[in-house]
Amino acid sequence: MTNFNDARTMGLLLYKSFETQNINSEDALKQAIDRTLPMYPGLEEERLRASLLESINISLDEDALLTNENDMEHVPWYYEQKGKQDLKFWRRYERYLNEKKHWPQKVIQSLDETTDRILDQLEDPKIKGNKYDRRGIVVGHVQSGKTANFTGLINKAIDMGYKLVIVLAGMHNSLRSQTQMRLDEEVLGYETSILSQNPNNNKLIGVSTLPGEGFLRINTLTTRDDSGDFSRSIARKVNVQPGVEPFLLVVKKNASVLQNVLNYFRNDSLLARMASEDAPHKTVPDVPMLLIDDEADQASINTSELYDEDGQLSDDYNPTKINGLIREIYNTFEQKAYVGYTATPFANIFVHNTAGTDKYGSELFPKDFIMSLPKPSNYTGPSEFFRLNEDDEEDNMLLIEPILYHENFVPLKHKKDHIPVALPDSLKKAILTFVLSTTIRRLRGQRKVHNSMLIHVTRFKDVQHHVAELVKEEMYTIKNRIRYGESSESTSIVQQLKEIFFDDIVPTSEKLKEPIHPWDDVVSELIPTVESIIVNEINGSSGDILDYKDNESTGLNVIAIGGDKLSRGLTLEGLTVSYYLRASKMYDTLMQMGRWFGYRPGYLDLCRIFTTSDLASWFRHIAVATEELRAEIDYMASIRATPAEFGLRVQTHPTMLVTSQLKMRSGQRQKLSYRNTVSETTVFDIDTDKFAHNFSVTDRFIKQLRAPDKEFWQVQRGGSSHHYFWPNVKGESVTEFLSQYKTAPSAPRANSLFLKKYIEKQLVNGELTDWTVCVINTGEEDHQYNKLGGLRELRKGISRTGTNLQSFDKTISVKRLMSADHEFLDFNKDQIDQVKLLNDEDKGNYQTKAQKIRAKLRDPKKGLLVIYPIDAERSDSFTNVETNGIQPIGIALVFPETNYPEVAVDYVVNNVYSELEEQNA
Repeated sequence: MTNFNDARTMGLLLYKSFETQNINSEDALKQAIDRTLPMYPGLEEERLRASLLESINISLDEDALLTNENDMEHVPWYYEQKGKQDLKFWRRYERYLNEKKHWPQKVIQSLDETTDRILDQLEDPKIKGNKYDRRGIVVGHVQSGKTANFTGLINKAIDMGYKLVIVLAGMHNSLRSQTQMRLDEEVLGYETSILSQNPNNNKLIGVSTLPGEGFLRINTLTTRDDSGDFSRSIARKVNVQPGVEPFLLVVKKNASVLQNVLNYFRNDSLLARMASEDAPHKTVPDVPMLLIDDEADQASINTSELYDEDGQLSDDYNPTKINGLIREIYNTFEQKAYVGYTATPFANIFVHNTAGTDKYGSELFPKDFIMSLPKPSNYTGPSEFFRLNEDDEEDNMLLIEPILYHENFVPLKHKKDHIPVALPDSLKKAILTFVLSTTIRRLRGQRKVHNSMLIHVTRFKDVQHHVAELVKEEMYTIKNRIRYGESSESTSIVQQLKEIFFDDIVPTSEKLKEPIHPWDDVVSELIPTVESIIVNEINGSSGDILDYKDNESTGLNVIAIGGDKLSRGLTLEGLTVSYYLRASKMYDTLMQMGRWFGYRPGYLDLCRIFTTSDLASWFRHIAVATEELRAEIDYMASIRATPAEFGLRVQTHPTMLVTSQLKMRSGQRQKLSYRNTVSETTVFDIDTDKFAHNFSVTDRFIKQLRAPDKEFWQVQRGGSSHHYFWPNVKGESVTEFLSQYKTAPSAPRANSLFLKKYIEKQLVNGELTDWTVCVINTGEEDHQYNKLGGLRELRKGISRTGTNLQSFDKTISVKRLMSADHEFLDFNKDQIDQVKLLNDEDKGNYQTKAQKIRAKLRDPKKGLLVIYPIDAERSDSFTNVETNGIQPIGIALVFPETNYPEVAVDYVVNNVYSELEEQNA
C-alpha cells in the first residue's frame, strides 16, 4: 500500500513537471508513467494509470454562499488578516492531504477556498471585548468530504486565534471515536488514548509525522477510545487552561455528556472565574469559541412546541434536552460561532428564525450564512446512482436491484424477538455479487484496497445477530463449494456467479465503459477472494469492529451487518454492495441511511443496491428533492439573497415525510409559487379511464386551437421541425385545458388545478398572457395509431423508461418527461445562442443554469406548454400496464421568473418563507 501511494505521488509530480514544459497532457502522462514504473518494481501499470487519470481529470462545481450583505455588525476580515498570520496548522494539514492522503490538487485547492469563505463569515477572534454570535450551516453531500471541510476549518480557526473548538460528533460512541481519531491525526497530531498533563508525551501521528513538521501544542479533554468522551471528573484532574492555549473537545450528542460540558465551563474550569454575572447566565469573555455541529440535522433540532395557547410565539418555552444543552453551552461564551454541517438539511430549514428564550438563547437558525459545498466530478451521489442527469432514458436504475420482503426472513413489521429462519435468494445473490465485485477489483489491480458489503435489514440488535449467523453459514458454504467443487454443475455456486457475471456485470460495465476481464480470469481469482472475506456484526452488543486502519497494508474485505450504527456517519470503506430493507419515510433519515454514496474510482460499475421497489422509488424522489434544494441555494446565491430571505423549499411526497413531524414544529404546509420552474407530469395513475379522459380533453384542446403554425420553427430558428406549434395562445385557453386535464394526486407539484390557479392569478397581474403550445411529434411512423387533435402526420409518441418500478400506490413514474432542450422550444435563434453562451460560462449544475436562463431570457408574459403523446408499447415504464389501446398523454409547463410569487403548489416551508409570503401578499 505504501509503495503504491509513493508511486502515485511520484507520478503526479512527474506529470506536473512535464506539463510545465508545455508537453501535451497525453504525452506528459505517458512519460510520467514510464519514469515511475522502474522506480517501483511490481507496480501494475494500469492501476497507476487509472489513479493518475482520476487525479488529473477531477473538476469541481463552484460553491454557493448565501450571506446577509446588509449585516452592519459584521465586517469581512479574514482575507486581510490571512497574510499576516503564520497558518502553521493549516499548512501542515494541506501537506498531509497532499503527501499522505494523496488528494488531487484541485480538491485541496477547493477545500482551501471554501474554508476561507466560511471563516470570513465568522469574526476576528483576536479583537478583545468584541461580543459576537455568528451562525451558519454548510450543506455537503453524503460521504463526500464534510469532515475534511470542518477539519480544514478547525485548523485555520486555530491559526487565526480561536481558543476553544467543540465538535459535536454524532450520537454513538463509535461515531464520536471515529471523529476523534480523524482529528487526532489531522489537527492534534498526537494519539489521545491517554489524557496527559503534557501532550508532548503522547505518540505523534498524522500531521506531526510529516518531514520537517514538529509538535504544535493543542490540548484536549477527550480521547479516541470508545469510553473517551468528555468526563467532568477527569477534566477537573487535568490542569489545563482553556482560553490560553488552543483547546479541542470532541463530544457526542448525549444529554449527560453535554450537561457535564456545560457544568465544567460554567462551574469547574478556570474560565468559570472569568465569567460575567451580568447576563441571565454566566458568560465567558475573550475566549473565542467555535462550535462545529456534525450531522446538524440529527438531535440538534428543537422539537418542542414554540407557541402558546393563543398561537403566539412563546418567550419562555422549554426546548428538547439536547437542543437546550447545546444552546446553553454555546451561550456561555461572549465570542462564539456556530457552524453546522449536514448533507440533509431538511430539518434545519424548519428551525424558527426568531424564536428564543433568556435561558437558552436563540434557536440555531443559520442567520448569517448558508453554504453549499462544491461536488467533485469523481463523487458518486444520489444523482449518479439514479442517473438523474442522463438524457438516455434506458437503464436509469442500472445499479439498483429490486427485491421483495420475505415474511420468513425479516418482515416489514417485526419485533425484536423475531428469528429469521433462512436467507432469501435475493440476499444470497447480493452476497455472490459482492464476491464478484471484490474479485473483479483485484483483476483491475485494486488488490490492497478495502471492499465492504452492507446488510441493513432491521434496527433490532438481536435480529441483526441472527442475520449475521445466517450470513456466516452462507459464506462458509460458498467457500467450501468453490474450493472443493460441487456435484451438480447446473446449480453450482460457480455457475450462479457466471450467470450474474454475464447477465448483470458485463452489460453494466460495458455501458459505464469499464474494463471487462475474461470469465476464466475471474474464476482463477475466486478462491483467494472468498477466503479473504469476513462477516462482522456492527452494533452496540457486538465486539466486532470495522478495523480498516489496521488492515491498510492488505485491505479489508468485509460483510457488515448492522442497524442504526451503520445508518449515519460511520464510513464503510470501498462499499460496493448494499442489501437494504429498512423503511423510513423521512427524507433526512432515509438519505443518511444510504451509505453507498461517496468515491468509487474505477469500480462504480461493480456497485449494486439491493432494495425494495418502494424504497428505491423513495430514494429517487429524495435525490430529485435534494438536487432541487441545492439548485435553489445556488440560484438564490446568484441573485444575492440573504438567509432570512431564503424561504427554503422542499418537495412534499404523499407517503413520505420531509423529516419527522416533531422537527417541523415551525414548518407549515403551503402552496408556493411556480415562478421560474418547469412542472411536468412524471407520475401517472394506472387507470384506463383517466388515460381515456386525458386523451379526450387534449384532443378537444388541440382541435379548438385550429391549424398549427407550419412556419413557426422556420421563423424562429431558420429551419424546419416535425413538432407542431401554436404561438400566441391566450392564457385563458391554457387554464381551461388544465381545469379538465387530470394529474395524479400523488404528484402534488405537477397538480393541474394548482397550475391553473397560479396562471389565473398571474393573468390578473398581466403575466402569462401569451403561451406557445407544442405537441411533440416523434416515434414510429404509424399515423393510424394516433388520432390526437386531428393531426394527420402525428407519430406514435415518445418512449420513456423511467424508474421501471411499480409502486404500492398504483402509479408509474418516469425519470423525466421533458428532454433537456425542450424547455427552449419557443426560443428564437438569438435566444438559443445566449443559452449556449450562458451554459459555457456557468459551471453550476443543470437546474441552476436553467433557472438563470429562464430568469434572464423568458418574458414574464410568455409561457410554454408542451404536450407529450406517449407510446406505451415502447415505454418500459408502462410494462404490464393495461391501457386498452388508449394513448397516455403527459404535459410540461415552463414558467418565467416573476415579481408576483403567488401561492400555487403544496409544499412544506419554514416560517421565514411564510412571513415573506405575508409581506408580499
